[in-house]
Amino acid sequence: MVNNSIYSNFRSLFNIELAKRLLSAIIFVPVFVFSLYQGGIFLISLFIFFFIIILSELVIIFKLSNLKIGVAVYILLVTYTLSLSPFYYFSLDNNFFIFIYLLFSLWIFDTFSYLGGNIFRGKKIFPKLSKGKTYSGSITGFIAVCLFNLFLTYYLYSKIYFNLFILALIICTLSFLGDAIVSFIKRRSDLKDTGSLFIGHGGFLDRMDSFILVFFFFIIFDIHTLILYV
Repeated sequence: MVNNSIYSNFRSLFNIELAKRLLSAIIFVPVFVFSLYQGGIFLISLFIFFFIIILSELVIIFKLSNLKIGVAVYILLVTYTLSLSPFYYFSLDNNFFIFIYLLFSLWIFDTFSYLGGNIFRGKKIFPKLSKGKTYSGSITGFIAVCLFNLFLTYYLYSKIYFNLFILALIICTLSFLGDAIVSFIKRRSDLKDTGSLFIGHGGFLDRMDSFILVFFFFIIFDIHTLILYV
């Protein structure tokens, strides 16, 4: 009976929401990777584009929201993060590898959280805030990021660094909180999406919310140090 339920849930995965996530990855990952690899004006232009689009969405949300102070603080956080990200990138050793690592970790967590949540279902974490966030989904996403870490370190160094579980936990937690914060802001503003830049996808911030808090954290605490010593 349980197996039939899981199989039924698995079949229901192939819907418009999964298509949105895959299309977002197909569009954003190559553009982001290319900009990181080229660096210079390409990378700076990319972050300027991110900043303009996200800020324009947040200004509209600010006008509609009854959570003015909270939205204002989030705008400051976004401004700080996206303004410093290119300069922080240029200051890092192995900067391309580190940012690609973050990008793929976030995408893996988001994708497998969605898949795990829809296959196994179970108790929701914040039912009033986000109907799609389940414990089973978050655990599945975390396990997927841990496996990605293990594969990466073994492939590159022929060793397994188990302390990277801590780094994976930090990334997954921040990704989840980044998504939850934007979901909370949208609920308090009576909005389903942060914008309508992508037809059927919502706004740009809907696709970037988990990135913002992760990049902010690693700029503050220096990801290079964390990767070496965590």
